[in-house]
This record gives sequence, C-alpha cells and structure tokens, in this order.
Amino acid sequence: MSTYIGIFFLNLFIGIILYFVLASLLMTGDNAAEEAINTFGLIIIVFLSFLIAQMYYLIHSIYLLSYLSRKL
Repeated sequence: MSTYIGIFFLNLFIGIILYFVLASLLMTGDNAAEEAINTFGLIIIVFLSFLIAQMYYLIHSIYLLSYLSRKL
C-alpha cells in the first residue's frame, strides 16, 4: 500500500510544480479570476494524482489475480 501512496505524492508534487511553472509563464496580474483558476487547477491536480494512484493499484491487483489463477 505504501507504494501507491508514494505514487500519489510523486504525481502530486510533479503536477503542482509543473502547474506553477506553467501558470507563472502564462498568467500575469493579480485578480480574483486568476486566483480562482489556480485554486480549481490545484484541486484538479490532486484528483488526477489520486486517480493515477488508483489506476496503478487496479492494474497491480488485476495482475496479481491473473497470476494467482494460473497457479491454482
């Protein structure tokens, strides 16, 4: 289980770093709309990181089930 938590945080940190690097290049100025976009963007990054970690878990579980069924 710790493998998938590590995958989640790795995806999360990479996504946040890339988001802020690209946001600083594309967005200039301080206004409420920009802050709202940054907030929703970070929420999307967290959800996608969780989804990626869950996909790794699902793929690994299916692989283990197919391996066990061949052994029986």
